[in-house]
Amino acid sequence: MRVHTVDALYNNNIVRQLPPKERLRLAALILHEIVTAPCVEESDVWGEEDLQDLVRASLQYAAQTKT
Repeated sequence: MRVHTVDALYNNNIVRQLPPKERLRLAALILHEIVTAPCVEESDVWGEEDLQDLVRASLQYAAQTKT
């Protein structure tokens, strides 16, 4: 079975059918994986989305500081 979203996984009773102790164990496993996995992409290259974010933030800053 292939699940595409968290809501689908949770709502189709796969998780809900587990006993509370096993649900807690599942949550702990997920959190442990998140904490131990690298979550920040390090790169010296600016992508299109990065440039758009920079322009958007710069324009917002300029609009806020304009007197």
